[in-house]
Amino acid sequence: MTRVLHVTECYSAGVGHAIDSAVRIASGHEHHLLWAGGPVPNHPHFRSAEEMPDGLRNRIRSFRAAVARVKPDVVHAHSSWAGVYTRLFRTEVPIIYQPHAYKFVDLSAMPPLRVAYYLGEAVMSRRTDAVVVLTPDEDRLARRLNPRVTRHRVPNVAAIRPSDDVVPSRTGVEHVVMTGRISSQKDPDFFIEVAGRVRELRSGTRFTWIGDGLAAPRERLEAAGVRVTGWLSASELAAELASPMVYFHSARYEGFPLSVLDAAAFGHPVVVRTIAAFVDTGLLGASGAGEVARLLVDVLDDGARRTAAFAATDALNEIMSEERQRDALDRLYDHYGERERVQNRNENLHAGANRGSPGGR
Repeated sequence: MTRVLHVTECYSAGVGHAIDSAVRIASGHEHHLLWAGGPVPNHPHFRSAEEMPDGLRNRIRSFRAAVARVKPDVVHAHSSWAGVYTRLFRTEVPIIYQPHAYKFVDLSAMPPLRVAYYLGEAVMSRRTDAVVVLTPDEDRLARRLNPRVTRHRVPNVAAIRPSDDVVPSRTGVEHVVMTGRISSQKDPDFFIEVAGRVRELRSGTRFTWIGDGLAAPRERLEAAGVRVTGWLSASELAAELASPMVYFHSARYEGFPLSVLDAAAFGHPVVVRTIAAFVDTGLLGASGAGEVARLLVDVLDDGARRTAAFAATDALNEIMSEERQRDALDRLYDHYGERERVQNRNENLHAGANRGSPGGR
């Protein structure tokens, strides 16, 4: 068993769901959480959970205090700011860093800011024992930042699945759905543009955004006739995902989004914006709003590509499975538990040798 301290400043939406899933799946290890940015964790597999205070300095102090209190074998930092809190200063505990999408790939950010993000990641990668990557593209980026850092491929898995009480339907009036935080990364304005293009080709098509976020883009979504649900509980989300739909992911960059996996777990056809995260997944995608709109209409109207969309969904469920994630996480965490055991054994042997020598008496 390995004692893991998870650290995140965005325990909401996808990152929090990813942590919860990993902790549940890798339940053979001891998990502790240092968190901010989201609801109070209520997960039975956390041995402890402590909220970080506001402010960079306070959060770094909070992290160092948590290390002293928990005495973890390894720290697992989730997302970019957690990577700062845990790696800005050296610590004796090895750090696993999981970016959940590198910020420097955000093409909407000003070039100087993207350079600053890249340089910051490159510097802090020297204090990183391992990087968890979700896709071949993230593996390439991590290697470019630091060719010497160890990289572990850990697939994401769906955060929510059908149950006996919630059975998904593929029959009925379908609509187009996106899930995620309303933010620049998820690009609600692109979703609005696609909705307009689809309605030109297929009047009356409904669009839903599951989630919440920035006020101004939410208002633009609603003004464009997009239904915005706000954040939903697990049961409410399951009920939404059980309805017949085509899932469309509009984000401009990603690690690998859980919302796509959630839709796939409920058996829905998925259409994505063509970005690096989806390369080699087999998911149907296009880059421009007009291309995406035509693809969505084809799938909605049972066109030639609808069968391919369902086949890609089935293949994704096979690749991004709980069994594969469990194996990957166990290999990752076992390494640090074994390293701690070897270190303790060597220290005990050294102490015993000293006791048995004249200088050790």
